[in-house]
Amino acid sequence: MAETIPVVVVLAVVLSAGCAGLTERPLPDDLAGYAGDPDNPYGDRNLTVAVTANDSTRAFDPLVAEAVDYWETHDERYLNYSVNVTLAANASDPDIRVSFTPRIAHCGQVTNAAGCAPEITAPSQTGDTVEVRALDNLSANSTVRVLEHEFGHALGLGHGDPPQELMATHTTLTSLPKPNASTRALAWNDSTLTVFVTDDASAAEREGIDHALDYYDRGADGTVPENVSFRMVSSFANADVVIRPTERSPCASERGSCGSVFGRDSDGDGALETYTRLEITYTGLDADAVGWHVARWLGLGFGIENESAYPPVLRESTGYDERRSDWWQ
Repeated sequence: MAETIPVVVVLAVVLSAGCAGLTERPLPDDLAGYAGDPDNPYGDRNLTVAVTANDSTRAFDPLVAEAVDYWETHDERYLNYSVNVTLAANASDPDIRVSFTPRIAHCGQVTNAAGCAPEITAPSQTGDTVEVRALDNLSANSTVRVLEHEFGHALGLGHGDPPQELMATHTTLTSLPKPNASTRALAWNDSTLTVFVTDDASAAEREGIDHALDYYDRGADGTVPENVSFRMVSSFANADVVIRPTERSPCASERGSCGSVFGRDSDGDGALETYTRLEITYTGLDADAVGWHVARWLGLGFGIENESAYPPVLRESTGYDERRSDWWQ
């Protein structure tokens, strides 16, 4: 009976989640000698907002303008004072400076926040430029949402203040589209993959598995990066690649093999950008055919999805005897 290798790919999607960072608590109000609107820590002046970013290829000014427009439109409803803003991207001494950065390590008690700004409620806090920070790798909609949240802090609102949905401590954000795992030279975060083979694999099966791993370690006839290597581990939990025989096949066949990839969809487009695990199962195979089946599914773990992209020796057209030969040589 011929063994089968149906394509069974499981995609585990994990949406990225961001937190618009917690801010420092405001200083006590100090209104002595203050003649402006007591609700407006900036007085009645027109606010100047500057924009700086490390990524010169992306236009952030329109996103900042959209966030500012939200507060100019909803100022009286949520702030009890009027907001008038001039966006002067290169202003040297602005009232508020928006900076875009690849990472916000700390914001108050929060680490790795999506945005950060001080909560400004008193004139004594507005003498220097108010710094608003936001990640530079978020989608346009998520960038605007983070900026609206952080401008809310800069204009005097705390977490949980109306509008509560906008000023919540957590929200779901998406990053910019990233290359899918199958299009990357290496779909893993590390070129050294840990491998766990279950105890019920026989010595002969393990020998074939070793040949498969060694074949990819040598580049699999140019189909994977040359720096790929493997390290055996004794724990399922610590493995990138799990290989095991099964009594009942998940492949809907009596004899054959299956491969499943799991990973992260950090940009929320429904496709994995990074693989975190490859699971290979085989059922009812001759011991000398296990290595070929494992090698076939290792190709899936390295982003090979089209039949023509496989090395000729690992294509479905490979015959019964060839699968049991020294194909790896």
